[in-house]
Amino acid sequence: MRIELNKAKKIVIKLGSSIIDNQDAMIINGICTSVTEFLKENKEVILVTSGAISQGMKVMDVKNKPKDIKKLQSLAAVGQQKLMLMYEKIFSEHGFQTAQVLITHNDINDRVRYLNIKGTLEELLNNGVIPIINENDVVSTEEIKLGDNDNLASMIANLVDADLLIILTDQKGMYHKNPDSYKDAKLINRIKIEDLKDFDSDFSTHSEIGTGGFITKIQAAKRADLSNTYTVIANGLEKNIINNIFTNNDVGTLFIPSEKKISAKKQWLDTTDSRGSIVIDDGACKAINDNNSLLLVGVSAVVGYFEKGDVIQCMDSNHSCIAKGIVNYSSRDVMRAKGKSADAIAEELGSEFSKELIHVDNLIVIET
Repeated sequence: MRIELNKAKKIVIKLGSSIIDNQDAMIINGICTSVTEFLKENKEVILVTSGAISQGMKVMDVKNKPKDIKKLQSLAAVGQQKLMLMYEKIFSEHGFQTAQVLITHNDINDRVRYLNIKGTLEELLNNGVIPIINENDVVSTEEIKLGDNDNLASMIANLVDADLLIILTDQKGMYHKNPDSYKDAKLINRIKIEDLKDFDSDFSTHSEIGTGGFITKIQAAKRADLSNTYTVIANGLEKNIINNIFTNNDVGTLFIPSEKKISAKKQWLDTTDSRGSIVIDDGACKAINDNNSLLLVGVSAVVGYFEKGDVIQCMDSNHSCIAKGIVNYSSRDVMRAKGKSADAIAEELGSEFSKELIHVDNLIVIET
């Protein structure tokens, strides 16, 4: 029995397209029934669902998934309705209400909208309603291309400070090497997030139905770690899968979060898109890794354009992103200061350049 999971009160469950589109109706019914049992135990549950496009393909009798964005968007518009009707039917039979919440990356990027989503979800949970979240594929294009519902689920887990994230897919969990290529691949039932760096696994294995690969599930587990959220990746096609996750140590892969927990603001920084980038020197890299603010003198180059208050990437000399943060100066001002000493910046550019480029409270180091 996984004792640590029994304490979970707030749970986010992500269902992949392979689960939604399975011909056996008992699969989705069984998962939803387990959710109602959680609710009866006064737990709070949020569902993040894929499947709008694939459901639309069924309704419109489309055999092969198109590549054209407009066709994908139209299929999502048709399929989203069918998807919600399915959930509403199942949960209403158990006496529970559902709410549809459609989100795009723009909603996550905007701090005000991000907090509004948080407030809405908390109000729904307080009223015993099951929020069912999907990316708004009808109006977004990047999400359709990337198939990022795994990461969306982890963003939601951070947003509501969930105790547990469950990702249900058509794979049993994380293996020590790609099971599609190696017959001797062994399932890892338990691993610390900090130990993932020791694996040189090929996570390219993926379903033909969904748009995400296993690598997005690993990314989701890492992101959930920011809020000390446990993550389980398991095969949602197995009978009684939810119950087995809690009672059987050999089911799925349990990702143990690290002890550190970052602020809600820094969790948002991790999820939001960047406007531009800067390249920083080795001294600046060491400083931010030691939990210090980033100073103007550490900038080696500016990439792209950004304004004061934008979120930007901080890259090392190899152009690998090592941090993200809210910048105190525009790219034009950073270019004016680049290459100058602290004294020269103060003398030539004035007192407005006395602050840090990115304050430590507005900076998150990206774990690689």
